[in-house]
Amino acid sequence: MAEAICRSRLGDRQWTLSSAGFFADHPLPPVPEVEALLRQRRLDTASLTSKRIDRSLVKRATSIYAMTEMHLTTLRKQFPKAGTRAHLVTEFSTIPEYRDRDVPDPMGGEAEDFEETFRILEDAVPQIIAHMDQLT
Repeated sequence: MAEAICRSRLGDRQWTLSSAGFFADHPLPPVPEVEALLRQRRLDTASLTSKRIDRSLVKRATSIYAMTEMHLTTLRKQFPKAGTRAHLVTEFSTIPEYRDRDVPDPMGGEAEDFEETFRILEDAVPQIIAHMDQLT
């Protein structure tokens, strides 16, 4: 979801975006609930597949944005060189109740749970892009 939202807001920026996680064993498309939500909002899902984060991806990244504090801690332990390049997504939230908190995982939930996660990510992405603009 986050990658699709970010791609849709890049404008003419020629950035390479990649989304990865710790538990992706092999490439899979988004789950049907995410696919439907993104299509409702006319966001491209064609290039979205799950993949596992690895050393080369971390090495190439200008910045890394984690969904949860656990992901951020694990990232920093497994890849110490990620250091200050790694951030919690909600560090950039303008919604006070979500600022610096985990992005809720909607998997197994209702449509409203997916909507909430989308809203949190949609809110944070402009500030993430502004952050990246300062770095590039």
